[in-house]
Amino acid sequence: MTVVFIIAMSVLNLLLVDYLAPQKNADKNFLAENSAYFGAAAVEGGNPIDSELRGDGQETKFIIVDSASILNANNPLSNALPTREGLIIYKVQKGDNLSRIAANFGISLNTIFWANENLKPTLLQPGQEILILPVTGILHQVRDGETLESIAVNYNIAVDKILSANPNFNPVKFSAGSTIIIPNSKPASRSSLVSAANLPNFPGYFAIPTTGWNWGQLHYNNAVDIANACGTPTYASAEGLVVEESSYGWNQGYGKYILIEHPNGVKTKYSHTGKNEVLVGDYVVKGDLIGYIGNTGNTHGPTGCHLHFEVIGARNPFAK
Repeated sequence: MTVVFIIAMSVLNLLLVDYLAPQKNADKNFLAENSAYFGAAAVEGGNPIDSELRGDGQETKFIIVDSASILNANNPLSNALPTREGLIIYKVQKGDNLSRIAANFGISLNTIFWANENLKPTLLQPGQEILILPVTGILHQVRDGETLESIAVNYNIAVDKILSANPNFNPVKFSAGSTIIIPNSKPASRSSLVSAANLPNFPGYFAIPTTGWNWGQLHYNNAVDIANACGTPTYASAEGLVVEESSYGWNQGYGKYILIEHPNGVKTKYSHTGKNEVLVGDYVVKGDLIGYIGNTGNTHGPTGCHLHFEVIGARNPFAK
């Protein structure tokens, strides 16, 4: 019995390497530590599959990936690996961080944030459950009056790509409340649908990113200017992922700048910086130092030193 178990585990580990190898950032330690988790479907006496009823009367299946799972060597190894066509509930392990989890599942960090709205990366706890999509993208909840075609238009994606990501989804019978995976997409920008005055508001979500004089006048791309001496520290207005950073060039007048995408889909841009302290891919929390006020790009005045702080997709809370 022991020999059978050892052989089964060896074969499973080889299958795991083949399964995760295309995910270029997969961590080898993750494979070793989680070989039993991916065998959740073969747990003896366990109940690895959970589900919830969708609005269309169909069940959405979840595979529970749990550290307590024990592989049963008597079960066929062909049943040991999830298909990755559905959703996975991953249970956080000691020492995990979101970047590592995202890399090992082959999805973007923002995909995890968008699927788990209340997730706080600095407060991860072992045993905490995180919803994992099979691909980078979002989980869209169908609203009244929506069709598959209208959803595709809203996300600028082909219908067949949506269908490919949802092999068990019936586009004829789906209704409000059901969910579908939209691959390689991000939350639809509401800023393109409403005027600046009607943008969504997030009271208390953003902190003022630097010290200085804020004229409070809203201008050019939903931004305010905050003036202070060059070299004044600039901080992340809210937690998020650095998605763009430039430490040189004119950049259409922005000069040096930083763009951060936040878990709620809103972005903030910090322009005319003198020096940046973050790089693309860095995850920052509210109040982290990201750079310093400068006068790069299209600036005016005696020194030109100021921060152009732009909010993309929500109201700028510092406009007076």
